Amino acid sequence: MELARSAIERVRSRAAKTQSERRIPGLVVAIADRGHVIDHISIGQADISSNLSAGPDVQYRIGSITKTITAVAVMQLVTAGKIDLRGPLSQAWKGGPHDDISVADLLTHGSGLQREPGGRVWETLSFPSRDQLVEVANQAERLYPQDSWFHYSNLGFALLGEMVAQRTGTTWAEHVAEHILTPLAMGRTTISVSPPAAQGYSVEPYTDALVVEPPVDCQGIAPAAQLWSTAEDLCRWSGLLVGGRPDVLAGDTLAQMSGLRTMADIQHWSWGFGLGLMLLRDQDAVYVGHTGSMPGFLAAVVAHPASGLGVVVLANTTAGTKVGALAAELLSIVRDQGFVPPAWAPAGPPPPHIEPILGRWWSEWNEWVFRWRDGHLQAIFAEGGPDDEVTTFEALSPHEFVAITGPERGERLFVVRVGAEGIPGPELKLYWATYPFTRAPQPFAGPPPVRDLEV
Repeated sequence: MELARSAIERVRSRAAKTQSERRIPGLVVAIADRGHVIDHISIGQADISSNLSAGPDVQYRIGSITKTITAVAVMQLVTAGKIDLRGPLSQAWKGGPHDDISVADLLTHGSGLQREPGGRVWETLSFPSRDQLVEVANQAERLYPQDSWFHYSNLGFALLGEMVAQRTGTTWAEHVAEHILTPLAMGRTTISVSPPAAQGYSVEPYTDALVVEPPVDCQGIAPAAQLWSTAEDLCRWSGLLVGGRPDVLAGDTLAQMSGLRTMADIQHWSWGFGLGLMLLRDQDAVYVGHTGSMPGFLAAVVAHPASGLGVVVLANTTAGTKVGALAAELLSIVRDQGFVPPAWAPAGPPPPHIEPILGRWWSEWNEWVFRWRDGHLQAIFAEGGPDDEVTTFEALSPHEFVAITGPERGERLFVVRVGAEGIPGPELKLYWATYPFTRAPQPFAGPPPVRDLEV
């Protein structure tokens, strides 16, 4: 896919303006297409003292983007039947706390647990160990009943990470490295720093002086915020988020994670959460991903499943810019006007049993078009726009299909031949999610009886 020059210039201009106006020591922006880096912009210094330039292979702290990796680890176990989303932590963690909170509640930030472990952890930078998690969780305040309100909780994701460790008989870090990071070739995503790496800074509000931020070891809270990564690695991660790695995360599981479960912004409906994934709405599009922050660092990865595009933003500053909004804005620039359309090329004819299905059909007085694209039967509204969701079917037999994308995903499509009074005959008819589809519009009870015209 070829990125248009106008889009490159707009992204570079916006990145440069942000780095300058928001006083970011080193900013990296990367654009991905189904996990592959297609362009990047690196501005400024990752480490002033060593004169290390910002770059796509330089490590930055990614903070809460770590949660998306923990969530995938949980959902891999759910898919394998080793964890029940509706069950508590104790199903996989003997003695796990809060048996009235489900795994799903924790993934959606609907558990009602307080945000952080008790104590002044972000002042002392001293976090509880793994062995202390049960005690810390039992002492935590329950701010709301579970599944009633959005309340972001680092503590909740620490508990999810420990459940993964307990269920698999290893550590959280070892498990995600083996089952997620290594298969995705994310070798520069690590639990501890691996040079070349950025130094975290803050910028004094009334001068341009830098303050060096101290390193932070999250210990038992690591599954919520510990990881370091690079723009290149996070582009690979965006490839998973758009469904490009079913070998690591099944497509149905990703779709389940990407559906809205908890609305965080109840006034504007601009962002919420699925199962461990942040959902950001930009006009008519919804992006999946997450933001992250740690002392001295800001990060974001957002992806658009429909187009396969993703944007990564990494900065070595504690504050100064809304990194998630910036990433979404840049992704919108690329998505809306960023690419030279690929040249159309003809394809071979569809299989013989598909040809009679193609064309226009009616159901509920709405007209549909069934077509053959990219080796699949597809259905779209005849009067729909270019951004309307397309339903794609997978063949189960020459006469039975299942929708694998679209609003009726999972529903069956049956192709039958009928004659007079419903007996087998020459006329082709479709049944999709039990609704009849006919070549001409008909009422629900079938074609009206034929009456002679009165003279």
